[in-house]
Amino acid sequence: MLKKRRWLLPAIIIPVLAICYFMFSGKAADSSITAKVRKGNFRDVVNSSGELQAENTVYISAPADLQANQIYDEIKIQDMVAEGSHVKEGDYIATLDPTLVNKRISDGQLSFEKSSSTVTQTALDTALTLREARDQMTNLQFQMEQKKLALELSKYEPPATIRQAEIDLEKAQRDLVQMKDNYKIKQQQAATKMIQAHREADEFSRQIGRLEELKSRFVIKAPKNGLLVYISDWASGGKKKTGSVVRSWDPRVAMLPDLSTMLSKVYINEVDISKIHQAQKVTMGLDAFPEVKMEGVVKTVANIGETRPGATAKVFEVNIKLNKVDSILKPGMTTSNNILISELPGKLIIPLEAVFANGKTSYVYLRKSGNISKQQVRLGKSNDEEVIVEKGLAEGDVVYLSEPASAKDMKITTLK
Repeated sequence: MLKKRRWLLPAIIIPVLAICYFMFSGKAADSSITAKVRKGNFRDVVNSSGELQAENTVYISAPADLQANQIYDEIKIQDMVAEGSHVKEGDYIATLDPTLVNKRISDGQLSFEKSSSTVTQTALDTALTLREARDQMTNLQFQMEQKKLALELSKYEPPATIRQAEIDLEKAQRDLVQMKDNYKIKQQQAATKMIQAHREADEFSRQIGRLEELKSRFVIKAPKNGLLVYISDWASGGKKKTGSVVRSWDPRVAMLPDLSTMLSKVYINEVDISKIHQAQKVTMGLDAFPEVKMEGVVKTVANIGETRPGATAKVFEVNIKLNKVDSILKPGMTTSNNILISELPGKLIIPLEAVFANGKTSYVYLRKSGNISKQQVRLGKSNDEEVIVEKGLAEGDVVYLSEPASAKDMKITTLK
């Protein structure tokens, strides 16, 4: 019983003392989260999420001459091998729907048959026209012989009769010469009509041949060895796959990225883009593998801003090249990128959550010797998480990350 009483007494006294301490110790009684002022290297960074892509990519496309063959509509992808497949040069990739090309071929065949009929009809018409012209020349030749004979017989007739016979012969001769000239013109006209008819038929024949050759390229093969990756389809918001469409102005179907060198493509807002320059160091993480950390450098910075879907402000494309490539990296993976703008050694640093403001005056809640005070601070550069304290705090000081209720109405201790 004595031992139990010895243990019971401290068990009662200690909680009572703790309650009294928190009730009567004033400002120190606060359970808010705190942080220590640390001294170290301050890293001024710009954070942005991005997406992995190969630095060099070969795009697999539908035939580039769709418009040249007067095909302007969308063409559906009938079939495509699965994304992530390893393909070799010449391997099957996809098949495009040939419906539009088949219709163009069918229309061309009808036009060719019509033009072939025109060639035949033109040949018949020409033969008939030239035969009629030859008959007329024969008749005129016969008439001229008659007029010549009449002139010879009229030598014993009066002069007026002889003159009339001469006139008749001259007219017959002129008619024959004119008819021969007309015959040559009709021959030239007939030849031109035949050439035009043949040319039109030949053009339809060539057009059908081009369309047949185009149709043969609707079965798409791999241009090189690589890993097949689907590309984004802006219209659907997803990726191009079986059932998607390709367009004459964007015939890309898929891509074969070169995974030996990779980039993280990010978009930086117009406020921060002036800080970003080529060759800046970047620390990168993968959303899918949080434990993986990578290093890279800024390779390119866009000079012209753009508006991304769902955004109102302009952003600028920045490409970050990875120093090393790991086998787990795949195009399309989401990255978190910390672009190092500058690094300042030997600075006092606190979390941004520890800083409060009253107008233009910045202050912190400082805990010292069990008491809390509102301490004005002069701040330097900051990033998304931390800020430099130029004056007002010392290394090892403890500051609150949230406003202690007991110190809310205190006066600010200003800097001297």
